[in-house]
Amino acid sequence: MGNLFLQEKENWLAWSIWGIVGAFITLYVAMSTNAAHFIAGSAIGMLILLTLWMQQSKRFDFGRAFKVCCYVLALSVLPAFMFVIVPSDDLNRFDLIFQSVTFTALSLLACLICSWIARRPKQYY
Repeated sequence: MGNLFLQEKENWLAWSIWGIVGAFITLYVAMSTNAAHFIAGSAIGMLILLTLWMQQSKRFDFGRAFKVCCYVLALSVLPAFMFVIVPSDDLNRFDLIFQSVTFTALSLLACLICSWIARRPKQYY
């Protein structure tokens, strides 16, 4: 019956570790290549690994999976965003705002898709 009456508590330490590992991988890729699509690809790759693990465990509903995906993706991308994208001097304020809004929208879309994949299948009683 799953956890019909039991609310699982989040293990934020585990999700933080997933995010920190993703941050190290993304930061390494960012410092080695400086290409934005590789930076985003490494962060999304970490999110895909997390999604596959959540889908295999079958314990996550859509809301919980979305919350975890957003948290891990934000932790994974934050160091690379702060050290590589923001300090570039050739961007004016409009370009920085446009890139930030575009990145946020694409991140939310990726989290929605990954949460939909990771959700627990419907159970019929």
